[in-house]
Amino acid sequence: MTHDDLQAARAARRRKFGLAVTMGILGAAAATAGFIFGSTRTGDAATLPGVIAGMGTVFVLLGLIFGWMNRPGDDGWTASIGQGKRDRLQADRSRQLFLFPVVALIFMAVAIDATVDLLAGRGGLRDWLQVFLPVLYAWVTTAIVMGWDGQSRKHRRYLEDELTAAIRARAMTAAAVVLMAGATAALGLALANPLWGAVALIASLAAAGATAGMRFAWLDREAGRDG
Repeated sequence: MTHDDLQAARAARRRKFGLAVTMGILGAAAATAGFIFGSTRTGDAATLPGVIAGMGTVFVLLGLIFGWMNRPGDDGWTASIGQGKRDRLQADRSRQLFLFPVVALIFMAVAIDATVDLLAGRGGLRDWLQVFLPVLYAWVTTAIVMGWDGQSRKHRRYLEDELTAAIRARAMTAAAVVLMAGATAALGLALANPLWGAVALIASLAAAGATAGMRFAWLDREAGRDG
């Protein structure tokens, strides 16, 4: 890569960092406004401010994550410049598979309070969204592991081979074990207390997705290191 190409890559990272900061600021403003206006409303009137606050929180988290990934002064990314397209795409996939499970587990804390409100009969659209956010990220992670996402389908010839299929099988096997164990525990807890059972089921889905993603990313990196 030439000096001009390197400078262009640095400029692109600066732009991404700026966008991440902007996303975080706008998200913080939206979350603050949603909480302020929502605190004085009840019932359906509090739904829209709640959704705005929730989406603002999501933007803050994403801004922090992507800002950290593109932070100024970090030159570790230059080590991957000389890699081929296959290596870069696989590295990007591994980063996603570590990132999305972390986001899903963060949203688990929000989902617990929302589950309490829903089971108490006082929940609204905001609570439904908060409950399904960690589940959604678990599905997204699983889709990436299975190669169902747009990036994997577009670059299938770079991301699919016999090693990937073997790693996928091991990752999904581990995820299946986690899901079966979690669902079994959720059933037992639901018989004792519906709230515990619901929370345990959400946690099981999020943990299964996280297991699939992180196990796949770990095995993929270990295979690359051995190679």
